[in-house]
Amino acid sequence: MAQEIPMTAVDYKRLKDEIELLKSQERGRIREELAQARSYGDFSENAELEMAKQAHSALEGRIKQLEGIFERAYVIESTGLAQVAVGATVTAADLETLDEICFNIGANGIHDPDGIVVTPDSPLGKGFMGKAAEDEVEVETPAGKRRYRVVAVEFAAPVATQEISFTD
Repeated sequence: MAQEIPMTAVDYKRLKDEIELLKSQERGRIREELAQARSYGDFSENAELEMAKQAHSALEGRIKQLEGIFERAYVIESTGLAQVAVGATVTAADLETLDEICFNIGANGIHDPDGIVVTPDSPLGKGFMGKAAEDEVEVETPAGKRRYRVVAVEFAAPVATQEISFTD
């Protein structure tokens, strides 16, 4: 069985909005680009057609990825505890450099243009899950072991959700 994906109501809404935009507007725009590129003829040396095909492939890939996420996703509610969980924004201090990092704990496929998303099953995510402010964490990173102190754990305000359908 595929692994379930916990996500916040905010992430659910963000992904719902994204898939609706991709299906309702982007598909039509790309179809127009494909039709325009095909009208130029000479398919063997048609750079516009190749670019349109690549854009179409990327769009359909993202739609498929989002549909796969929604098949396994469930919305989690904030526990009200100040412990790191999906949906938390974590501020931590690197105990070696004293630099602070800030990241969100989210599911694979969720992109946050305003910040860094760390999945709960990543080394960093696993190290921080369940920790609270002032806890120390040791994480194996590609650069070696790093030690952090949790400075703050915050959760966004909840938003209302509704069911989503993936029919065209």
